[in-house]
Amino acid sequence: MEDEYDDIKVEVLDEEGLREAVDNAMALAGCSWEELQNQAQAGQFTDEIARSVWFAVSSLVEPATA
Repeated sequence: MEDEYDDIKVEVLDEEGLREAVDNAMALAGCSWEELQNQAQAGQFTDEIARSVWFAVSSLVEPATA
């Protein structure tokens, strides 16, 4: 039986790679980490991109280091 997931590749990021991914996501959101936190606390994101970025990176980065 053929593995239907055989074509999926997983890349494990080191700290530098994670930082780069977060920086790219924040650039996509178009706001600072503090602004994004404020939007999340208010439950009012500027757009769907900002909301998606919050849910993608909020569990990966400590607020004080972003």
